[in-house]
Amino acid sequence: MTTRRPTGAPGHPVDLARALAKRLLPLGARDWLRRRLTPFAGSNRLARRLLGAGGASYRYVSPERPADLAEILAEPGPGIRFSIVTPTWNTPPALLEAMIRSVQAQWYPHWQLILADDASPSPETRAALAQISDPRVQVLFTEQNGGISAATNRAIAAATGDYIVFLDHDDELTVDCLYELARAIRDTDADYLYSDEDKLSPRGWHFEPFFKPDWSPDTLMSIMYTCHVSCVRRSLLDETGLLRSEFDGSQDWDLVLRITEKAQRIVHIPRVLYHWRVNPGSAAGDQAAKPYAIDAGKRVREDALARRGISGALEPLREARGFFRVRPHMQGAPLISIVIPSKNNGRVLGVCLESIRTKSSYQNVQIVVLDNGTTDAATLQMLEEERRKDVKVIRHDAPFNYSELNNIGAHHSDGELLLFLNDDTEVMTPDWLERMAGFAQLSHIGAVGAKLLYPQSRGVQHVGVINSEIGPVHASQHERANRPGYFLRNVLEYNWLAVTGACLMITRTKFDAVGGFNEQLPVAYNDVDLCFRLYERGYYNIVATAAELLHYESVSRGNDLMDPAKRARLDADREKLYGAHPDLRNRDPFYNPNFHPRGAHFELAG
Repeated sequence: MTTRRPTGAPGHPVDLARALAKRLLPLGARDWLRRRLTPFAGSNRLARRLLGAGGASYRYVSPERPADLAEILAEPGPGIRFSIVTPTWNTPPALLEAMIRSVQAQWYPHWQLILADDASPSPETRAALAQISDPRVQVLFTEQNGGISAATNRAIAAATGDYIVFLDHDDELTVDCLYELARAIRDTDADYLYSDEDKLSPRGWHFEPFFKPDWSPDTLMSIMYTCHVSCVRRSLLDETGLLRSEFDGSQDWDLVLRITEKAQRIVHIPRVLYHWRVNPGSAAGDQAAKPYAIDAGKRVREDALARRGISGALEPLREARGFFRVRPHMQGAPLISIVIPSKNNGRVLGVCLESIRTKSSYQNVQIVVLDNGTTDAATLQMLEEERRKDVKVIRHDAPFNYSELNNIGAHHSDGELLLFLNDDTEVMTPDWLERMAGFAQLSHIGAVGAKLLYPQSRGVQHVGVINSEIGPVHASQHERANRPGYFLRNVLEYNWLAVTGACLMITRTKFDAVGGFNEQLPVAYNDVDLCFRLYERGYYNIVATAAELLHYESVSRGNDLMDPAKRARLDADREKLYGAHPDLRNRDPFYNPNFHPRGAHFELAG
């Protein structure tokens, strides 16, 4: 169980509705959708295909009932009562019964289930509902169809519990779902909770687990990752209001957006507590089945931007049809100071500077080059020429210290936005500065990274950093740049614990507030340390995946892993990093403990 109190700007969750969110597949492509709904050849092969090469096969194992469950339930504390609300409409009786059985099987006994039928024309559905005799299950009938929001709101109005749990009419809760929710509420006094989930095939196989990050506001503006199971304090719903019919199709998304703007404690339970049933012909198999959900999902985010006073737009995602990225607009015309350390690297630095000047659509920039003691005559001449082009060149002839160089560059620069950039990079996206600045200016954002690609293969070099068991590693390295990745992590804006300093933007005020780069980390992990400190201050780091640059990695200084002395220094710096941040050793709130502890491609733990 993980929890974090929201800070800074309001949070941003997102749901492509009960219909559309079922289609949030790891690779996102339409042909994958079709293949995954064909008869499965075997769950092991399917899991490997979904989760990447080297990933362990996914198999859901129902938890064992704790031997001391009675004692645990008898512990003193608030008696938490859950109201499970489920709108029904033409639900096949077999699926309705399976859903109800999953609630009746709960370890935790303090619940009520409220079924609100939305005028089902199916006599079989209405007969099945009328035959329910369990006193813990209440059935509400109406003669007029009002839509999913209206039906769900009727169920909530009849609820008497402390917390509302949302359950679709053809899905299932795991036996420990309410028990885990109750434990989390007891330990954290959470206002809003969500868990991991998987999907349930028509043949009863569990597949496509969604192992989620902890609270990630910008991830939730990209994709409805909280989704199921979703549990909210009833009194908070009274404050935020219930579901809104104008957003039917993405009504859950809209609700969670509003809930998390008010919630003080948001808790993620990193366990599969919900099985989402996939039925042929539903939006789980083909998003075109409910195009109105796509439109509603777009509108709820536009509404959230307007409500929060953020100027921005939604852009269609070319890598995954039906998805949109949220792009906050840059405010004003701020001066952006680009700080570039370099030494004896004139040819490569020249490519970098030329790309900034000729490929960038935003021109209100100041370039500050930190010359770390260049001795090469050609490079010295090139630097003199750059001075005549209004590049500020600062000579610092001292032993290499990346942190010190960047701090000096920041001190001698004038921009309200700072962009720290390696000299072995090359701009590819013309509006990269505007895109990164739009995020950096948001009050809750710390560091903003870019998507960096290897020049020859155009594969991913950086799209975010995972804090693994063996230390910080680049996620999705060498994957194709346009491959959506695990739940579209490679192409949508996700929050990450850290981003690389090879291209990192931050406002000057935030940079100064956390003390700049740590000069006790002269070579490695200084960028990660900066991001850790931002996270500890309550900021969220993000990668603007639509801002792409080439990175000729290690051209300037070589590969530290190839030299024994450099390797030893790297290990020592890693220990120094975790000595300064002991709570983040072997922990990444934006990863998930169900993934391999040394993985970088979201492989399942073996």
